[in-house]
Amino acid sequence: MLIQEAMRGPRAHAVIRHERPYDYDEKKGLWLYRLLDIVEADNIVTDAGRVQIHTYLYGAGGQRSGLGGGLNYIALSNDGTAPAAGDTVLAGEIVSGVPTAGLQRALASVTLPVGAGTQTTIQKVFTFTGTPGPQSVQKTAAFDAAAVGVMAHEIQFSSRTLFTNDTLTVTLTITLA
Repeated sequence: MLIQEAMRGPRAHAVIRHERPYDYDEKKGLWLYRLLDIVEADNIVTDAGRVQIHTYLYGAGGQRSGLGGGLNYIALSNDGTAPAAGDTVLAGEIVSGVPTAGLQRALASVTLPVGAGTQTTIQKVFTFTGTPGPQSVQKTAAFDAAAVGVMAHEIQFSSRTLFTNDTLTVTLTITLA
């Protein structure tokens, strides 16, 4: 069983260690402490915390208040290799150029959850403007940068053949409960 299957939503384990100073060691210039209590606990995720997690991971620059890039760049590929958890790049990623114009990695729009919401939606409409066509696409991924970066989600789908001016809308719905 994968850890993702065993745990529902983000979790943390905390160890709270309570100590009190009881004497001052003048030679070392340090207080000596006595352990009073150790408590261990698991967390719950509050609504505000869950929204912040979504914002941190997937929000656009203005939504993230200086937290850096979110996982909101979408890339495409025509590679037929099945995605794997250890992948760090999108094999065969379509990069800018005349034959593949309009299909290179791009910043997507992000809709974050509010209140008790648990889903973030990341969406990008790609328009194939390359010639000569056609261009096939069968895989997508979400990254945190316009080039290179961290790949967070990789999805394979049945191959689509795009001709000049065809659009391909990629909508990722991420659920963190």
